[in-house]
This record gives sequence, structure tokens and C-alpha cells, in this order.
Amino acid sequence: MNQSRKVTEGALMIAIVMVLLVASFLPILSLISMFVLPVPFIFYVKRHGVKAGLIMTVAVAIISTLLMSMMILPGVLIAAAGGIFIGYAMYKRNTAYETLAQGTFGFIVGMLLAFVFIQILLDVNIVSEYENIVEDSVSMSASMIESVNPSLNEEDITALQETQISLLKQLIPTFMVVFALATAFITQWISYKLLNRIEKEKFSFPPFRELQFPGAIIWIYLLALILSVIGFEEGSTMEFGAQNLLMIVGIALMLQGFSFIFYFAHIKRIAKAVPILIVITTILFPGILLYFIRILGIIDIGFRLRGRLK
Repeated sequence: MNQSRKVTEGALMIAIVMVLLVASFLPILSLISMFVLPVPFIFYVKRHGVKAGLIMTVAVAIISTLLMSMMILPGVLIAAAGGIFIGYAMYKRNTAYETLAQGTFGFIVGMLLAFVFIQILLDVNIVSEYENIVEDSVSMSASMIESVNPSLNEEDITALQETQISLLKQLIPTFMVVFALATAFITQWISYKLLNRIEKEKFSFPPFRELQFPGAIIWIYLLALILSVIGFEEGSTMEFGAQNLLMIVGIALMLQGFSFIFYFAHIKRIAKAVPILIVITTILFPGILLYFIRILGIIDIGFRLRGRLK
């Protein structure tokens, strides 16, 4: 009976995935389907385990290739990897933030598999395509700057272009992590809502104010700062790694700082609109504010600021 139920649910999940893949070709639904596509994998793995999820992935890959095209497989790999990791975390009853971390890792794995697939089997150099897009975007920005401020000479504009292009090329891993984190969060949130409604579960994210990273993250940030100051050869692997490590850990500390602001507002019974306004202002005017939020996150972790507030 259980085996029959597993097969029936597997066929239903595959059918849902195929519908979502078709919807991904529609301009309006393409963005939504990107976040919803991993959900059937999450449901199936959460109920029947990783092995069943892998079999479902193979079935979806074969059917989608036969009915559509091999070009659809990179998207299937990303959705399946992220869905399997999130589904397994939910299967093991991990906490929401542990599930988010595993889901982020899963989407990164999926993107790497998709990268290898596109690079080797489809013979498309993603890095070169990305570099072309970056160069076109930076050139367009430089043209806008030149039109606004004609006093800038051509050498200054060229130097600015080269610096921006080099930085954007180096930060590819950071962009991947941020994209994976955002996708995992939205997908997990959708899954929680659906599972709570369909299966009467009680999945939920804890309040953002309760988000806390381990103390080791400060030492990682210090290491990244030291590596970035050492001054490795431009374009070297060490410089590449140091820049991305510093950026990723900096984002984590920024989230910690925002979390503390929400916690402080909760303890002091300040209206929720105040911390939300601080977040919006920081995003719109990063400058000094972003560094202040990051320092606040370091102080919160290092000096256990929340315990002192209690």
C-alpha cells in the first residue's frame, strides 16, 4: 500500500513539475515558477526520503528532455538539488534556519551542476557570456556618468570601467551565494505555507530578531580582512577568494546587525515600522550606514549584547 502511494504521489509530483516547466516559458509566470519549481521535490523528499527524490529527478530529466529540450535540464538540476536539500532537512525535522542553510547549499550545488552541464554538453561558456554582459552594463553606466558630468576625462572613465569590471568578475561566487540564499528562503517559505495548509503541519520561520550566527563568524571575518589587506597579486586565486569571503561574511554580519535592531525594538516595545525604516534607509543609502550595521552585528556576536539587554 505504501509503495503504491509512493508511486502515485511521485507521478503527481512529476506532472506538477512538467506543468511548472511549461509555465516557465511564459513571460509573466517565469519568475514565479523559478521559486515554485523546487516545491514538488520538497514535498516528495519530505514524505519519502532522498532516494525517492533522486528517482523523481531522473524521471523529470528524461521526460522533460523528450517532451521539450535539453536546454531545460539546467533549470531542472537547480530546482531538484535545492528541493532535495530542503526536503531532506524538513524530513529530519531540522530548524527553519538550519533548513535554510542546507537549502542554500543545495541551490549552490545545483548551479554548479548546471554550470558543468552547460559548459561541457551544450558547449556554452557562461563565464565569457557573463563578462560580456558586465562589460556592456559598465560601458552603459560610464556613458551615463559622462553625460551627467562632462568634466571627467576619458582616462578617469576608463580607469573606473576597468575597476568595476574587475570587481564584478571577481564577485561571481558572492552573487551565486546571495541568489541561492534568496531562492532558498522564498521556496522554503512557500513550502511551509503549502504544507501547513495541506498536511496541517506547523512549519514557520522564527522571528527575524532571533537570528544569530555563531561566534566563529567574527574570526572568519577577521581572517578575510587580513587576507584582503595583504595585497595578493591582482587576479590571483588568493585575491579572488579573499574578496568573496569578505563580501559573504560581511553580508552575514549585516543580517546579524539588522536582526539585533529588530530585537532591540522588540525589547523596548518600539513600533515595528522603525526597524523596517532603518533597513530601507540602509539599503537606499549604504555608505556609512552599512558599515555601522555590520559593526553592530560584530558587537552583538562578540559581546553578547542581547544577553545584556535581557
